Amino acid sequence: MADDLGERTEEATPKRRVEAREEGNIARSQDLSSALMLLAVTVTLWVLVMPMLRQAKVVMETALGGDMPLNPADAWEAARYVGGAGIRVAAPVLVITWVVAYVVHLMQVGWLISPKALQPKLSKLNPMSGFKRIFGLSGLVKVSLDTLKVAAVATVAVWTIMQHRDEITVLPYLTALQALGRGGWLLLDLAMRVLAVLLLLGLLDFLYQRWKYRQDLKMTKQQVKDELKQTEGDPLVKRRRLRMQQQISMQRISAAVPRANVVVTNPEHVAVAIQYEAQTMNAPKVVAKGAELLALRIRQIAVRHGIPVVERKSLARALYRQVAVGQEIPADFYKAVAEILAYVYRLNPSLA
Repeated sequence: MADDLGERTEEATPKRRVEAREEGNIARSQDLSSALMLLAVTVTLWVLVMPMLRQAKVVMETALGGDMPLNPADAWEAARYVGGAGIRVAAPVLVITWVVAYVVHLMQVGWLISPKALQPKLSKLNPMSGFKRIFGLSGLVKVSLDTLKVAAVATVAVWTIMQHRDEITVLPYLTALQALGRGGWLLLDLAMRVLAVLLLLGLLDFLYQRWKYRQDLKMTKQQVKDELKQTEGDPLVKRRRLRMQQQISMQRISAAVPRANVVVTNPEHVAVAIQYEAQTMNAPKVVAKGAELLALRIRQIAVRHGIPVVERKSLARALYRQVAVGQEIPADFYKAVAEILAYVYRLNPSLA
């Protein structure tokens, strides 16, 4: 319902991003992953082509040279030999491809385990949703982009072949080894050019996927308000609670300040009310303190009840930060507070 209450103009909140990630909704480019994996396979084959050909040559010589056991009882050993040779040939390519695929996924998405993404959803079985996904705007855009990719790759391939047409036409006149070497270099050149185009298209697709992901996660103003209520509570309730806390603080201040001997101020931002009774207290204690509005209220009550207000900026700030209401002042402040109390008692002996 919240989606219908306005346009999605607000950036996604951290909570919405986390929820989307937990559901497996992430920005990831399959084209970039495929291009990097093809690049890894191409480079691996180029680097390991000679060892792989030598391994294949050994297998072929063994199979065709009569060294391979033909006894049915030894068929298992023969299969193990051929299978082991095949694994040694293919293992480097498979391992490097898997590592590259994992690293690319980690670079795009990061570490992610999403059990929610594996849960079955009946909405995925809805034929209308599938129809809209295939024939809707997103499906049309995907088909158009795929067509452009195929056209770009085909253009690069044709251009490369036309560049090397003279070399291609002489391949039949070369020896087998020469033709294999020259053809391999031509194929590598073609593959690298095509891969350059695929990487560029993959990077553009990755940027598009990131942009589309942010657009899809955008929220309406009402969604932001609803989430704020869920996470931090209703703003009206918070304001009401804050007013109640202020009223309670005012009541405590109204009862505590008249018992004080002196109020130390900043002078405007902080006020601390200090009480000292030599017969019952070991040291002066803070009976009330406040900043801004509460500081103003403390000063007003003090003036109304004839409590002296003394400006001591550093002392007021230090007492406000370090001493809680109802707590005796630390020994570090004894001298400064004693001087103020002595001054107050000289002005009004009845406060002593």
